[in-house]
Amino acid sequence: MSCSNISAGFTLDCNDAQGGVDKVFIANGPVEGITESSGNVTAITVGGSALTPSDFFTFEMPRQSGSYTETVAVSQENGTVTYDQALTLVFNKMEAAKRNQLLLMAEATSMVVVFKTNDETPKYFSVGLERGAYVSAATVTSGTAYADRQGYEITISGLEAAPSYEITSSIVEA
Repeated sequence: MSCSNISAGFTLDCNDAQGGVDKVFIANGPVEGITESSGNVTAITVGGSALTPSDFFTFEMPRQSGSYTETVAVSQENGTVTYDQALTLVFNKMEAAKRNQLLLMAEATSMVVVFKTNDETPKYFSVGLERGAYVSAATVTSGTAYADRQGYEITISGLEAAPSYEITSSIVEA
């Protein structure tokens, strides 16, 4: 069996990207299948049906508060590569409705999670698409000073065999 060979290089892009996460879309899982070509997903199947925007719940956050990190771990000794994905979400105000939804998310063993970037032309990316996304950490804080944040910070994680997929926007937003 031969290993993959590098097939292209990168040219310098324009300075038009924006950091951060705009919104997060979450549906109940687990994923049964995806339609994918060259890292782009055009359909996600759960429960025998392709997901549509009505299957997703939208989670909005304050500006410049959400983030995504994907860490690649390569082991030459073991011949393995994994992609550790972590999506951090921030929600202001402690209240029962948020508490109840976050409880359900923490108890879920597999969610379908897609996040939207802040770019002028936004892009959408998956978290834990093939092996399942799950809540791996959460904190609730009241703050100390009057101007401190009161609310929730949660981390949704995935540990995948491949990097995050770019998702077609029509899957999550009409």
